[in-house]
Amino acid sequence: MIQNIGHSVLPADPAAPAIPKPTTLQPAPPGPAVAWYGVAVLFVVQIFSFVDRQALSLLIAPIKADLGMSDTEVSLVIGLGFAQAYAVASLPIGRLVDRVSRPALLSAGLALWCGCTFLCGFVRSFPQLALARSGVGIGEATGTPIVVSLLGDWFPPHRRGLAFAVFAVSAYVGTGLALVAGSVIVRAFEGLVTVDVPVIGPVRTWQFVFLLIGPPGLLVIPFVLSLYEPRRSRAAGGAGRTDVVAPDLGRVAAHYRRHWRAFATQHAASTLLAMLFYGTGAWVPEFLRRTYGLPIAQGGLWFGCVTVTAGALGVLTGGAISDRMLRAGRTDARLRVTGIAALCALPFAAAFPQAATPTLALALTGGMIFFTAAISTTGSTGVQELAPARMRGTASAVYLFVFNGLGLSLGPTVFALLTDRVLGNEALLWRALAVGAPALAVLSALAAFAGLRPYRTCVAANAASAADSTHA
Repeated sequence: MIQNIGHSVLPADPAAPAIPKPTTLQPAPPGPAVAWYGVAVLFVVQIFSFVDRQALSLLIAPIKADLGMSDTEVSLVIGLGFAQAYAVASLPIGRLVDRVSRPALLSAGLALWCGCTFLCGFVRSFPQLALARSGVGIGEATGTPIVVSLLGDWFPPHRRGLAFAVFAVSAYVGTGLALVAGSVIVRAFEGLVTVDVPVIGPVRTWQFVFLLIGPPGLLVIPFVLSLYEPRRSRAAGGAGRTDVVAPDLGRVAAHYRRHWRAFATQHAASTLLAMLFYGTGAWVPEFLRRTYGLPIAQGGLWFGCVTVTAGALGVLTGGAISDRMLRAGRTDARLRVTGIAALCALPFAAAFPQAATPTLALALTGGMIFFTAAISTTGSTGVQELAPARMRGTASAVYLFVFNGLGLSLGPTVFALLTDRVLGNEALLWRALAVGAPALAVLSALAAFAGLRPYRTCVAANAASAADSTHA
């Protein structure tokens, strides 16, 4: 849990001024009903996040035609432009998470990304679209550090895997809804070049999608502001200061230097698996169109259903298995499950781009998503275990900086570069996927298994430090 710092006065001499001595106080955990209500609200927030993030993958063809963009430029908008803004913003946001009201900060981020998604409906050029997508990335950067921090306060360690797994299902529900709803909209306006929108006037059909999906997320803000905040609860009880003193960056850096192998391998394994998921996910609808001639609306609809089903089952399975392994005494359970998941995803990643039919390709893609989905649980909970309690916001920010700065940004771009620069033919997207996808799975597994011993060492050191603080 995130610890608050109170003060007791211990004068060394009756005549001397009082010298404050910091003591460690734990924020009061909420009851199960309050904690799971919080998970439900965060679940809905994450759905809107992924709807706003993923809808663009269905609109590649009309955006390329209207704005004159290449596959690589599209991948920069889907991945790099969005993810770099997300990654850079996550560092200062991570520090804020350790200091301010988390529900208020998340509400501000939600308002920003909904507004910028709406603005995507007005862009007329590649730079404008890239700028609007960067705004979406900055807003969404508030999400995961706050979720990691709040769930860490709301649930004990042996329950966090399940809590994170339930929450993480929302990413796949959101991705699936974006694909399904986007497909329905694309099909509804098939054959139309523009749509007349009241007050706004005529817009392109792909712009109309952004105008529709942006504003609804704002309706969730009152529920976000109602979330249980242990720091606020403590202030109301009169137990001391309302602010939280985050550890200085020197102490954070020292902890990272001491356990750099654990952090490096955990971050690398998670990031490479993220590159596999985000990279293939961005291009599967186009892969189905280019390889099998499947209409984008139909391919998006089918892929959305596969993503929801396989992703939700994979997240819950990964969370349950890692929790069980942790209870059995395997302190490296989170990273071990990441490595096993990467190995299991490998044959599906190699086979789906070469499938004989679109139905078989989708089935194999579902198998890959089932296993890569484990990262949604094991990645964030792993950071919880590697970082002392009051460093979690900052540690989550560093993790997200790497995870999104490389995983989300480079994943789509790797396959676009292979298609544009190496193969030189957009019809050979399947071959780029067949080469890149299994390679990412192998590298992720290697990083995970190389880091098991350093991971155990770091977890043990944190447990010992927490025990010392408790008995001090």
